[in-house]
Amino acid sequence: MDHSAEAARELVVSYCFPPYSDTAAIVAGKRVRVAGEQVDVIHNAMDRLRRRDEGLLALTDGLVQRRHAVPSSTWFKGWASIRDFCELGLQTALEWDRSAGGYERMYSRAHFAASHFLAARLALLRPQLTWTAEFSDPLSLYVTGEVRSSPTRDDPLLGHLRAGLQAAGFQAPESGNALEWSEVLAFALADRLIFTNEHQRSAMLDRVEPALADRVMARSTIAPHPTLGPEFYAMADPTYELDPARRHIAYFGNFYATRGLDVVLDALASLPQTLRDRLCLHVFTSDPKKAEGPVRDRGLDDVVRLSPFVDYLDFLALTTRFDCLLVNDANTRDSAFARNPFLPSKWSDYAGSGTSVWGILEDGSALSGMDMAYTSPVQHRTAAVQVLARIAASEARPAPRSPENRGV
Repeated sequence: MDHSAEAARELVVSYCFPPYSDTAAIVAGKRVRVAGEQVDVIHNAMDRLRRRDEGLLALTDGLVQRRHAVPSSTWFKGWASIRDFCELGLQTALEWDRSAGGYERMYSRAHFAASHFLAARLALLRPQLTWTAEFSDPLSLYVTGEVRSSPTRDDPLLGHLRAGLQAAGFQAPESGNALEWSEVLAFALADRLIFTNEHQRSAMLDRVEPALADRVMARSTIAPHPTLGPEFYAMADPTYELDPARRHIAYFGNFYATRGLDVVLDALASLPQTLRDRLCLHVFTSDPKKAEGPVRDRGLDDVVRLSPFVDYLDFLALTTRFDCLLVNDANTRDSAFARNPFLPSKWSDYAGSGTSVWGILEDGSALSGMDMAYTSPVQHRTAAVQVLARIAASEARPAPRSPENRGV
């Protein structure tokens, strides 16, 4: 931190923030980078749940004046951890606010509901703050559309927040669900709200009273996850060999029941050997061992390469080397959602890579509106076979320049 610099006028409250390796941290860091303003940051010390990726600090390099990692217990949604984060974080926020002569702006981001609880608590004490609250996904709904819940406790924190909602003219949630509370606090008290896509906003507002929904509609914007500049894709130079005789498809992500690779593996298994010999699917996932069974069962050891997740800057660099990057929608076909409200954040990273993208899409999803070289419907093996055949017949991507020749 540069103590001689002018005090930051904005406070960032994000439970998860760089250098912790998590999608929520990465997107919050990217928002700070794109805004380009000096900020102070309050986040949770997440070492119990998340590993550190020091390369993520490049996202906010030169923009973070002060940083406080709150030593509160780390949980995704437990009330005790939310309360501790608010109590400990509020002390620092008020101290910094006084020393800075009063913040002008505040930004908070959830996923991780505690972010909006602390921001709401501070907003009630400092009403002159312009508070921007962002939601990555519906907090109080699972991907199935069923309610996700975590109980609150009737304690002083909840009492302060309930009074704040009532003063603003809105009723506190009757459910006792901390995740619904986090949503309603931001809806009722934030000056500006950010959603990553229109379907997400609609799904979340369908569950609140009309007056509150009207307030959110008047104050919200749609802003997909930011895409970083090309310099970030050249910061790392990981070693990863690619067979020049094959076309290389990369998938970065976990094997979820709602966002799996089964259709791609089935399609690869259906290909004639002549086409399979021209392809390689590279899967970077948190647990490569877990993926070995589905690959082996289909006899795909010759065409699928499994690797663990890599650090973020290595990931960005690798996205520039493959012939195609694979992204798929969460499967919400049998859910309660009218339209798929989930926009995968990795799309924003793929979009800056210069590499062709293959999207496996639900009709009408937010992701389906993006510009991609290849598309196929979810759970449609025949369409996936056709895409693989096109990729196999495509021209090879030029080999990347060696590090000493980059920028020449």
